[in-house]
Amino acid sequence: MSRNSLVPASAWDTHTHVFDPGNFPYAVPRSYTPKAAQVTEYPVKTTGCTCVAIVHASIQGSSPKALLDTLSKAKSSGLTLRGLATIDIENTADAELDALHAAGVRGARLHEMSWGHGTQAGGSQIGKKVAALAERFGRLGWAIGVFCDIRAWASMAEQIRAMDPRVKIIADHFGGTFPGEENTPEFATFLDLIREGRITVKVSGFERLYQGHGTGREGMKAIEPIVKAIVAAGPDRIIYGSDWPHTQLGVARKGKTDEQRLNDIEGFRDVPDDVHIEVLREWITDDEVWKKLFVTNSEKIFL
Repeated sequence: MSRNSLVPASAWDTHTHVFDPGNFPYAVPRSYTPKAAQVTEYPVKTTGCTCVAIVHASIQGSSPKALLDTLSKAKSSGLTLRGLATIDIENTADAELDALHAAGVRGARLHEMSWGHGTQAGGSQIGKKVAALAERFGRLGWAIGVFCDIRAWASMAEQIRAMDPRVKIIADHFGGTFPGEENTPEFATFLDLIREGRITVKVSGFERLYQGHGTGREGMKAIEPIVKAIVAAGPDRIIYGSDWPHTQLGVARKGKTDEQRLNDIEGFRDVPDDVHIEVLREWITDDEVWKKLFVTNSEKIFL
């Protein structure tokens, strides 16, 4: 199994999805219907990562069965596997959480970005969900990964500061910060949370944020100030994620009917993960910080 030579050994990709609709049908209703993508297809040669966190996608419903099936394939895939699940916390007993932990689950994921389909969740609404999970996760030292926009993060700042420090809060995809928003008060608050060690940020979802600003290196240029500000604010609070297998962008689904969202099987986008890593390495020249991005910081959360 060959690896990207830029990436250190035992590197983590903390944001991937696995889809197996033949064995684990998607939830109904849902916002999209992707084709299958098995963990054995994960592109180690491209990313260089041999440790992979599987994020339970919103379309997979609240049952952890699909995720647990994937985590059971660590040996056959040749990867170290961990997971973030969608958890119905009101109907999940502590014993069930313990069983999930034993299987490799290390927390929950909340997808709260509407992408133009439905109403954008606000910080108050998201904060209630985070609080309910955090109340149960402290004893396990679990993480709560959230994908929401930068305004929601800013509005949750005081809640996060008051939270049980054993619970690890993860902001997906740079906290949902789009080009130009690095100059806002909300982003400044987000950076404060990073400096204070309150949140960990996934350096991930690059082209989801730079869409409309080019592709590859050109696109990365649009988010350069965002990336550099986050890395400078918290080198101990950054983790890499590819977002493989790269489901379609939300803009591609705008205007679809509910029936189309159920029946139109979507392929995946060709995203230059290797180029993203190359550009990151040009921006992050410190070897220690580079290792923290790919190895050290992730191990604290997922091992």
